[in-house]
Amino acid sequence: MKAIVVPEAGGGLESVRLADIPVPSPGPGELRLRVEAASINPVDWKVAVDNKPEWTFPHVLGLDAAGVVDAVGPGVEGWSVGDRAVLHHNLWRPGVFAEFCIAPVHVTSRLPESVSFTDAAAIPCAGYTAYQALFRKARLEAGQTILVQGANGGVGGFAVQLARQAGAKVIALARPEHHAAVRKLGADIVFDYRDADLPSKVRAETEGGYGVDVMLEVANPGDALKSLAFIRYNGHLVSIDPLPVMTNVPSYTYAASIHEVALGGAYFAGHLPTQRDFKVIGDDLMVRLAAGKLDPMVEEVIGLADIPDALWRLRRREVTGKIVARIGAA
Repeated sequence: MKAIVVPEAGGGLESVRLADIPVPSPGPGELRLRVEAASINPVDWKVAVDNKPEWTFPHVLGLDAAGVVDAVGPGVEGWSVGDRAVLHHNLWRPGVFAEFCIAPVHVTSRLPESVSFTDAAAIPCAGYTAYQALFRKARLEAGQTILVQGANGGVGGFAVQLARQAGAKVIALARPEHHAAVRKLGADIVFDYRDADLPSKVRAETEGGYGVDVMLEVANPGDALKSLAFIRYNGHLVSIDPLPVMTNVPSYTYAASIHEVALGGAYFAGHLPTQRDFKVIGDDLMVRLAAGKLDPMVEEVIGLADIPDALWRLRRREVTGKIVARIGAA
């Protein structure tokens, strides 16, 4: 089969290429998917640069795929050849930028017939991250106010949509040229993140001027004080970048709950309950997608051979929405 691989250890992003490799066979508790579409995420270029000591080479990149079950492994029940599926894969194992991939049953969601493979593939990494941040970590509720950083990006864009559907007031941060698009996703208020008076402007939009209930941080500013300036006492700071540095935060001043979101960490830790929750999250998001309540934000559709170039563009931050590779007849 054709696949996008890192051919050898230490090869880096420069070495990523299209290759012919054997078709994998599903083991116990696994499905094999004929991949119809796969989305490209920032984590893909990052792991191509760093590699993982657990990898064997050539290593297939890619984490998010939608496709059709092509084979069913021993002991698998409830799935049949021909079923449509979508998943967020384990970055420590061979990935999904290929004509076929292995899908662990416990993390794989069913794909409604009305949802295209292209749209479905755009959801997992960014969509599951936003969902976990809002509803598993911060427990966002109707009537609360959330500040979404990077609202024109993948995670931020899904967070805006999900928060709006949850009945929260959404304050979003983005460059001015993206404000209209972010409002279309559901933001109530959009500010330029470079505004020198941003903390006071955000607080002015909150009840009592105390600050937001939740902030979703997609780019770590370093010093946690820079983010805590937006959040009310006893509020929530959810970070998908490395956690902010708390060294300069005085004790008993913010009482904020600090959350880290790392989907891949659930695989590395071997925490099956969190892994199984990927399927629950995926099922929910596919229902929303089928109902027309979720914009997959697909910006560009490319071919399998175009993925290396897309990884470079992601690294250079030239992409706002989602890039999806059409591998089959998606």
